[in-house]
Amino acid sequence: MSQPDSSSPYRMIVEGPDDKHTIIHLLKRHGYNWEDPTTTRPFIKEAKGVAQLLRKPVLTAELKSYRRLALVFDADWALANRWHQLKDILESEGLSPPATPEPDGTIIPGLLPDSRLGIWVMPDNAQPGRIEEFVEKLVPADDGIWAHARKTTTEALSQGARLRPQDHVKGALYTWLAWQEDPGVRLGIALLNQVLRHDSPEAQRFVDWFHRCFS
Repeated sequence: MSQPDSSSPYRMIVEGPDDKHTIIHLLKRHGYNWEDPTTTRPFIKEAKGVAQLLRKPVLTAELKSYRRLALVFDADWALANRWHQLKDILESEGLSPPATPEPDGTIIPGLLPDSRLGIWVMPDNAQPGRIEEFVEKLVPADDGIWAHARKTTTEALSQGARLRPQDHVKGALYTWLAWQEDPGVRLGIALLNQVLRHDSPEAQRFVDWFHRCFS
């Protein structure tokens, strides 16, 4: 399966490959056809980190180039700081983002006529965290091994594992993936193979935001 090429007038910018493939396969699970030539679909660009994604000269150029532009980046552990960093850039270009991210994903008018800018701050526009905290909600609710993966990660930390405490969910998630029939696959492939669910409330809100942005 391929996404549209970079000549598309629609663009989504994400931090890296895990974000890109998670989004592609999540939307595919929700029935989105990335290969449909009758619709305008976004090209997903990897920024190689949030620092690059939020570089003012680069972001300004993107705003002046695309009729539909979406940004997906992690809140990490300081959502307010991330948001104000982006807000300052957008306001310097004459745009009017809200004071805080919209719970269902932010969409505002862009710089070009009839253009839109969508913003989704992982995991849910409200909490600190990253794409792993978003994907955590896609682990099947009745999966008893998930609780064991979390406990095992906690025990490993207590025994001197070098994992940072703030990476607990990430460590537990990849531990859980290592115990699947096809061990150690990346997040997007776990969605493609239906190891992960696709229908958490957060996932549904993300899909709805995507369609509002790119419709």
